[in-house]
Amino acid sequence: MEDSISAWEAALLLYQTSKQPMPAVPRAVARRWQFIACNECILELYHLRARLEKVHTVLLAGCPSIRPLIDTSKLKAARKRLNEDFPHIEALRHATAHKGEIEAFPEQHAADGNFALSGFREADRYSLNYKGQIRFLDITPQSLHNIAEAVQAFFDGFAPAAAKLKNEGHLD
Repeated sequence: MEDSISAWEAALLLYQTSKQPMPAVPRAVARRWQFIACNECILELYHLRARLEKVHTVLLAGCPSIRPLIDTSKLKAARKRLNEDFPHIEALRHATAHKGEIEAFPEQHAADGNFALSGFREADRYSLNYKGQIRFLDITPQSLHNIAEAVQAFFDGFAPAAAKLKNEGHLD
């Protein structure tokens, strides 16, 4: 999960660099870097959400001796916060993964029914069309901060178990 934060941070830095590239970098290349960075941010966030869900709903079920020590309300709250902070992530993932289809059939996906364009309608807000709506993700330090806070809140749910295991000498 920390890898997701690192990957998101790297993509954010690529995005920021692409906005003011070194003189040796052609403008077209820097512009392409913005889209690469946005795609990475979307996919990492989608995968992070899936990992949190799997740990919470599947993997803990296989740990009956530890499960009662986990504060599952914190896990649930962290997942809820991530979903509230990034409500469009599933649609953005699908729009990113199936961009060619969406562009080929704008009548099914474009908000206006004509043009399924992706890009920046607002500063640092990456937008895509999906199923008749414009979906967006802010590529900002605040988004990275929100992701890191949600992950930390999720980890905090394991604190009681970690404390007990450490007290029993299982963690060094």
